[in-house]
Amino acid sequence: MLLTSLERIRMLSDEFTSISDDRLTMYIEDASLEVSSLNVPEQYQERLARYLAAHLAVLSITKEQTVIREKVDVIERQYSDPSKNIGLLASKYGQEYQRIMDELADQLKPKKSINLVVL
Repeated sequence: MLLTSLERIRMLSDEFTSISDDRLTMYIEDASLEVSSLNVPEQYQERLARYLAAHLAVLSITKEQTVIREKVDVIERQYSDPSKNIGLLASKYGQEYQRIMDELADQLKPKKSINLVVL
């Protein structure tokens, strides 16, 4: 069962137009499986699957390297390794997925209460 659609992923950004339907469907399937195994309310599942699928898709097309150090004399340039962007923080979609999960964790956390019985 797919929790989101190709159209909804593509509405997030134009960067997804370069990804084939088959490939994007694979990311949606992976995200749907992951989200369906979570204990989250049904009303959040499509949104979570959408952002997780977008995150997976962006990781597959992002090949940018960031310059982390430059030396002027005898020109030297050092780039970051894009594979070191660990986890969900590597994309804005993964960050949004994590933000929603953190918000849900706070909402679903049992409220502490004190039950007093007077004898």
